[in-house]
Amino acid sequence: MTLKTALAKVLSYRTALLFCISCLTSSSISAKPLLIASDIWCPYVCEGQTGYVTELTQRAFAEMDQPVHFISVPFNRALKEVQQSHIDAILAITPEHVSQYNLFTDDIIIGYASKDFYTTSGFAWKFSKLDDLDTVQVGIIRGYDYGEKLNEKIAHSNRFYFATGNQPLSMNLKRLIKGRFHIMIGNKIVIEDTAKKMQIDDKIKYAGSFGKPLPLYVGFSQTNTQAAKMFANGLQKLKQTGEFQQILDKYNIKQTDDTPL
Repeated sequence: MTLKTALAKVLSYRTALLFCISCLTSSSISAKPLLIASDIWCPYVCEGQTGYVTELTQRAFAEMDQPVHFISVPFNRALKEVQQSHIDAILAITPEHVSQYNLFTDDIIIGYASKDFYTTSGFAWKFSKLDDLDTVQVGIIRGYDYGEKLNEKIAHSNRFYFATGNQPLSMNLKRLIKGRFHIMIGNKIVIEDTAKKMQIDDKIKYAGSFGKPLPLYVGFSQTNTQAAKMFANGLQKLKQTGEFQQILDKYNIKQTDDTPL
C-alpha cells in the first residue's frame, strides 16, 4: 500500500468518526427535555401534568419528537425564570406578560381567559362598573394580568389582596369563604372547576364579568425561539388529526366565534 493510499484511508476513517460523533451529539441535544413551568390553574394546567394546555403542549412536542418536563412553581417566579432563560417556557400567559417579560410566542393562541367576579353565596353584590370595586375588598393573584383597566385599578388601590404560591386560586377561594375579602377575580372556568374539587361550589356565586377575554399563549424565552416554532408545527399536526379538538372536549373547553382556537 502506498503512503498516499494509507493517508486517504485514515482521513476517510476520521471523517466518518467525526460524523458519527456529530450525530450522537445532535441526538443527545434533541433528546434533552424542555423545562416548562406554570402554577396550578385547572382545567388549563392541573396537577399530575394534566390540564388541557399542559396536554396540548406535551402532545404538540411529542409530534416533533421533543420531550418536555413540566414543573409547578409560583406564576410570578416562573415569568422571571423564563425571561432569564433559566427555564424554556411558561404556560398560559397573556399579551401583557409577553411584552413585559420579552417572551416569544409565534402568535399561537391556546385559549382565552375571562375576568370574572365571584363572592360568597350570601353576599349581595353585583359587578356592573369598575367603581363597584371601591366599596369591597378583592382577592387577586400576584403576577396575573387582568387587562389594562383592571391592572390600573389594582395599581392605585389598597383594596386588593394578593395570593402567591403554586396554587394561589385555591388559597383565594379559602380566604373568600373565611371572609378575608368580599370578592375575588379570576377565570370562570377555573374558579368553578377548583371550587367543585374543593367541594365549596355551593358556597360561592358568580357576580359578573368585565371586558373581553384575554388571549393565552405558551411563552418561550428569547433564546429558545426554535422551540416555539416546533410547538406551532406540532400543534398544527394535532389540529389536522383531530386530536386538538379531542383534548378540548376532554376538558369541556368550548370554542365560540369570538374565541376561535
